[in-house]
Amino acid sequence: MRTPRFLVLIALLACAFARPAAADLTLITRYTLVDGDTLTRANYYTRSRVRVTSPDGKEFMFNNSGDSVTVIDHKTMSYWIGPRSLADSVASKIMAQNAVDVSAMDPVEYGNKIEEFNRSIKVSDTGKRKKIAGYPCNLWTLDAGKFLHNDRWIARSLVVPNYGPEMQKAVLATIKDPLGRQLMRMLIDMRTKEGLVLQGFTNFQTLGRSGTFSFETIKVITKPISKDVWTVPAGYKQVTL
Repeated sequence: MRTPRFLVLIALLACAFARPAAADLTLITRYTLVDGDTLTRANYYTRSRVRVTSPDGKEFMFNNSGDSVTVIDHKTMSYWIGPRSLADSVASKIMAQNAVDVSAMDPVEYGNKIEEFNRSIKVSDTGKRKKIAGYPCNLWTLDAGKFLHNDRWIARSLVVPNYGPEMQKAVLATIKDPLGRQLMRMLIDMRTKEGLVLQGFTNFQTLGRSGTFSFETIKVITKPISKDVWTVPAGYKQVTL
């Protein structure tokens, strides 16, 4: 397995980009992944580290103190670990190798899609409120015409660490087509809204793919997190560049 396959959809994790966390948080979360599989898994947040699940079932661990990222692929029982600066350089290679060749598309049709996309972007505070896992949440929506609809219930009383714009670049590099990167950038930018997303649903359509994914937090635990959480499962094989 090649490392670039690991660097996928980091921005669509439950992790939001916000001010440093005030305390340890463990979120027990139920997922419906992009391939239709379902699972329930814990996500962990501290002042210096997070461990979260992506919409395809991989886990990502970020260590702010060590400036490193670990990506765990449970399907292949393998993992990659390295500095965030390395992840950033790998992202540049992915962008060059995996880009969709838009030159093969009808230029008029492609131009119309981009124009329609740009005209249809809308972020809304719906005014809806409800409690999730005991925490008051506000519903925000992000729409881009037929290309994207995203619901997120944000608990403003919960905050998580900021892991920086260099990780955002790695995220965007994994998206093959330019419209997909625009959608991802919008999702990342919207996560600057203060608070932690406890429930979300996304329906997306790009130039080359469409699908849905969702998650819901069913329990929030505020007890200190054990050091064992930051280890890779026994028997998993480390892969290198």
